[in-house]
Amino acid sequence: MLKKINTLDRRYIYLLAWIVVLFPLLNPLGLPIPISQDARTWYDYVENEIQDGDVVLLAPMYGVSGMPELFPMTVATMKHLLTKDVSIIVVSFWTQGPLVFNTLLEQVDPADYGYVYGEDWIRLGYVPGGETAMGSFGASIHNTVTADYVEGRPLSSFPMMDDIQTGEDIDVIVSFETGTPGTPEWMRQFQAPFGTDQITGCIGVSVSGMIPYVNSGQLKALMPGLTVSAEYEILLEKPGLAVAGVDAVSTLSLIHI
Repeated sequence: MLKKINTLDRRYIYLLAWIVVLFPLLNPLGLPIPISQDARTWYDYVENEIQDGDVVLLAPMYGVSGMPELFPMTVATMKHLLTKDVSIIVVSFWTQGPLVFNTLLEQVDPADYGYVYGEDWIRLGYVPGGETAMGSFGASIHNTVTADYVEGRPLSSFPMMDDIQTGEDIDVIVSFETGTPGTPEWMRQFQAPFGTDQITGCIGVSVSGMIPYVNSGQLKALMPGLTVSAEYEILLEKPGLAVAGVDAVSTLSLIHI
């Protein structure tokens, strides 16, 4: 049998791999996943520490290459935030950030949660300039971004932006990121001058660089990679892209066994 397997046309193996990956992606199996402390801390922070009336800055700081790991956690967190009565500002200092959020809106429509654009949430698009732009944004949001991303209207024309002028008016930054600019820049430009809370979702290879911020208490929560995203979806009782992705990885491992 081993001899036959060794001489088997590899195309059949690729076909089998394709089937065992595609099936759980289309029909998540919900295989048992132990819940880590990282997932619980993230869930508890969004659920209990973000209060009604808070201003949340949601920052998709990644592009297409980061979507396999970061997009599921971005979707799940957006769904969680929309169950609360908060003001959400969506802005990115990565060029592909608006593209990522366009894709997110195909999964999550704030209107379905009763959120009204310009009153409860707003998109400011991509702001070029890296850390320099982040510092300018913190010093004066209205002077850095003169118009919104969706309608091209002055920020002063949106009711929710009347009392949101600087970084001091932002209660928490929720950043999903693959590199620079990212957490170190947020820390320098927002936490240092304004004391802004931050939680960060990152790809697996970035975890070692994030741990010092977690240990120091500067990062209130860290979501490292796809598996923890799946655990978070389970805590939300809303299994989605991450659970499907982890199921696919698990079923693919059967071929290796």
